[in-house]
This record gives sequence, structure tokens and C-alpha cells, in this order.
Amino acid sequence: MSSDCSHVSLSKNQREIITGLLMGDGNISRNGVNPYLRCKMISENYLHYIDNEFGVLGRGVSQILTASESAEQVRESGFYTDADAADYSDVYKWCTVSHPEIQDFADWYSSGEKVFPKSLNLTPTVLKHWYCCDGHYTNNIQIAMSKESNNKDKIDELFENSGLPKPSNYNGRKNCDAVFTVDDSHELWQYMGEPLPDFEYKWPEEYRES
Repeated sequence: MSSDCSHVSLSKNQREIITGLLMGDGNISRNGVNPYLRCKMISENYLHYIDNEFGVLGRGVSQILTASESAEQVRESGFYTDADAADYSDVYKWCTVSHPEIQDFADWYSSGEKVFPKSLNLTPTVLKHWYCCDGHYTNNIQIAMSKESNNKDKIDELFENSGLPKPSNYNGRKNCDAVFTVDDSHELWQYMGEPLPDFEYKWPEEYRES
């Protein structure tokens, strides 16, 4: 990738995608002077969508593990000795080029681990990408936030300061899932808009693109 790409400024949309990804499955790494964003997951179409949104600042999507290799890793870890490839998926990776403006997100790691800043604005794009990474629903939205499980007041404030309904409660393992009422969930789905590729199942049928 040409070094000239590092001089292309990040757009508002790209910054919001980075924010949402960092709240979920994304992380910042460094290879040389400037940092870059990377993300690993099984949702190949979603990663291709993101790569398209970043244009010359994206480095494409590549497969890093087959389903068989994923199952083998689990067996070797001893976590589940009967892990079968049929129960696993291929894993893919996407990352940006190294870019000086990604340094703006470095303070997320100033404590030694990733922590959400208190000043975040949960725009529709930010919330949508976070929800795609860490959210799920039955008849209401729940968003996992294990790294922020001790900062529930901050999560409440992020939603309130963005003009959105805050979680009605927290449950799940170690109380790290932010749970929303059914009515508030519908408000959030409307706010986020149509789902992104590979994550349609996280939206009720009525909110999916026809």
C-alpha cells in the first residue's frame, strides 16, 4: 500500500466507524510510527463493506483461519476437546493502513487496556457498528460490554448524553449486558437505520431492507 494513503484524512463517517468498531471487535495496533485499526471476525461480508467505506485507507479482507483450523485450536486449548469444524466458521481479518489520525484514538488505551472515553457521541453509525459487533436481541436489544462492566454509570451517561434511552438494567454473566426495554429497543433500531451486511438477523424483519 502506498505511503501516500496515510495523507488522506479520515472522513467523519470513517471516524464514526472506527469508534463503533473499537467499542466492539476492533482494536488498535502499531507497526512502525503510525497505528492502524484491525478487526477479526467470521462476518466476511461486513468486513468487505467496511473496507469499501475506507477506500484507499483499507487493506482488504483476508481469511486467517478455516473452520477446521478454528475447531483444532479449541481442541488444542483443552476448552472443548470434541470441537467439530461443523460447529465453527472461517475467520477473516480486515485492517486499515497505518495512519497518523488513528493516533487520536490512542487514549482509549491510556490505562493499559481499552476503555470507552466519557465524551463519546453515540451517532447512528457509531451505535450501529457497536451493536453489530456486540449486540443481540430476542424481542429487545442487549449489548455486551464486558470491559465496561464496572462502569455502568458511564454507559448510562453515553446514551443519555446522545439523546437516547439508557439501558433499563444490566444482566448476563457478571452483569455485563446492557438491556433495553422493548419500546426503547424499537427506538434504537429506528435510530440506527437499516442493518449492515451479515448482521440482518440482529434487526427485526420490519427494520430490514425490503
